[in-house]
Amino acid sequence: HVAEDMESQYTSLYQYMTEVTNAVPAGSNGVIFAPWLHGNRCPFEDPHASGMFFGLKLDTTKAQMVRAVLEGVCYHLRWMLESQDKKLKTADPIRFVGGGARSPEVAQMLADITGRRIETVESPQNVGSVGAAAVMAVGMGVIPSLASVQSFIRVTDTYVPNMENHAQYNHYYKIFRKLYASNRKLYAAVAQEGK
Repeated sequence: HVAEDMESQYTSLYQYMTEVTNAVPAGSNGVIFAPWLHGNRCPFEDPHASGMFFGLKLDTTKAQMVRAVLEGVCYHLRWMLESQDKKLKTADPIRFVGGGARSPEVAQMLADITGRRIETVESPQNVGSVGAAAVMAVGMGVIPSLASVQSFIRVTDTYVPNMENHAQYNHYYKIFRKLYASNRKLYAAVAQEGK
């Protein structure tokens, strides 16, 4: 019955996660999550990389761990954006799509972690279908060009970085970036032992 109550109370997993973590401050009290649950391909390639929690203590709460998971994904997105920017400047603002973009709290967290303005669109979880329909509409002549598609996709919300949170996140982001290098050989050793 508890599961049914939860289901009726929350419309999405993101809504549940963000509500649980709202009281946890930026940086999750030093808990950092590495989101490499299936190896990693960007910005480093390593099939042996795996996820981990770093900074757990006796008083670490489940809410801190859940927030650390969300922050870890955002830290990794920042790392990929920074890697991309070394080759080709990414757009500013960042258009955030997918299931996570349904959560205003996650979108704000991404803005705070990256230090960049984040925009979301209506039904961000459906952008793949919308994009396919737009390409088809251009091909059929219903829409004049791919460049004009932008006028059909409306920005619904914009998130500006909270620079106080950004400063806090910068500290933990530096540690996050070192987690892989510090554990690369251990990932390989675990993978080797498993064979």
